[in-house]
Amino acid sequence: MPREVEIEERMRPHFIAMFTVTSLVASVALGDIYYDAGGDIATGNPNLDITQVEVTTNGSDISFSITVADLDADWGNYLIFMDYDLTTGAPENNNPWGRDIGGYAGFDSFTGAWLNDGGGSQRWVFIEPLGNEWYNASNPTTTIDWATSTITFNYVGLADWLVLGYGGTFGFEVATTGGSWGDPAIDLLGGEGTQPGWGGGSTITDLQYFTIPAPGTLALLMMAGICRRRRS
Repeated sequence: MPREVEIEERMRPHFIAMFTVTSLVASVALGDIYYDAGGDIATGNPNLDITQVEVTTNGSDISFSITVADLDADWGNYLIFMDYDLTTGAPENNNPWGRDIGGYAGFDSFTGAWLNDGGGSQRWVFIEPLGNEWYNASNPTTTIDWATSTITFNYVGLADWLVLGYGGTFGFEVATTGGSWGDPAIDLLGGEGTQPGWGGGSTITDLQYFTIPAPGTLALLMMAGICRRRRS
């Protein structure tokens, strides 16, 4: 066998391995599932009762899948707050939809979605250098699985941006609410417990956290068969 052909044959497995790892990173999604107690709301609206939230990333995008007890096709409002910049953020009880949700200062991103009138979503970011105001940002794509009562928000390119700018770890809160300015959170993800309900305000007491793994870690986890982690 000519030496050039022999070298090519020896190198081929290495090229295949490199291609396989790259393909795994592009296709695998690593995620955490965060559970919330069912029935922990004061209003009796199952479409606002969070049961779990799954956060996943493929290394480039980030997706939030919010599952409630029973999704209603006619109405429901769903919120995602993110805190990724520890040096800036919105004041306490300050969000672009005017919802009465206090207890935490420092959110950098707010997403609100609604199901009535055909549904839709908006994303806003808080920028201190531009006057301490909320500004519209690229909206996530939103899909609904009625069979599992799950709404999924996909933020294209957000994982890349968070890793480059902020190290890849961020805190977040998920809430359900009504359709009017001043409405409180009816349910909050995590350990807040039952909120007072309509007209009673609402308070965030803790955040959940997610870390975007490095691309090499994603590939290794995929090969090990580890794709999801459970959080209580």
